[in-house]
Amino acid sequence: MPTTMPTTISSSLASAAHRAALARLQAVGAAHDDVRRYSRARRNVLPRADHVTAVAGGWAHDVVLTGDATVEVVLWCPGDREHPALEATAAAAVDRAARAYRISARTLTRLQPDASAPALLSLVRMPQWEPQRVLTAAARLVLVADGIEYAGNLGTLVRTADACAADALVLTNATARVTHPKAFTASRGTVLTTPVLSYPSVADARADLGAAGFTAYVADPAGATPYRSAGLGRGPTAVVVGSESDGVAAAWREGLTRVAIPMQGRADSLNVAASAAVLLFEARAVLDGC
Repeated sequence: MPTTMPTTISSSLASAAHRAALARLQAVGAAHDDVRRYSRARRNVLPRADHVTAVAGGWAHDVVLTGDATVEVVLWCPGDREHPALEATAAAAVDRAARAYRISARTLTRLQPDASAPALLSLVRMPQWEPQRVLTAAARLVLVADGIEYAGNLGTLVRTADACAADALVLTNATARVTHPKAFTASRGTVLTTPVLSYPSVADARADLGAAGFTAYVADPAGATPYRSAGLGRGPTAVVVGSESDGVAAAWREGLTRVAIPMQGRADSLNVAASAAVLLFEARAVLDGC
């Protein structure tokens, strides 16, 4: 009669196998080229053309591994305590990675000051999207963010776009980088799956959106049109939001409907992510016939 191995024994054997595989990784220090590159990515000082982000922690790697993202480098710090779940994730990341190494707790402290062993770090290549493959005839909803300065705000906007099933996030005049680790964290990893299109000018972005049949609506606290009556979602819709310090650039306001979200309390406006969420969900509801 066939027998099955008890789950606890099977799990223990798997954990032991993961630890053994991770223990065989080559040990490197802070001077190693890939370690230094991770440090530069975490500090957001790599060249913009080097389209990778620094990823740290178990949940973040679980997100990476559920998709098809390219993992370039894995850095594993084992520490003094066992962590079966993280070890399993680390083993899977090592299998995906082009290169993988073991680092000491001292090196970890230099690389990722907020982390403690056991710890899992990696460099993940970000997807790059082509406008002609994103702004197609099937695209119906786009979020445009102008002048975004902070990576945390950028990541939250990516997460908001994902939540509304927007087809893309379009960036103009952005100083924040989509490769910044804070953007990954704030987006809860959706920056790997949400198309982000960066444009050198507002004119270029408007031309592509217009060619794809989008009507753009500009979020403006001083706008004359309440958002519920602006026509959001009555066709392919682009919602344009701006930085919290300067708002939307004048080049976006010219010739477009400026919509306002009526404030019922003392505040005169919402922050950029909250405004984007209100307008996107309104457009999505109309597009879906809700």
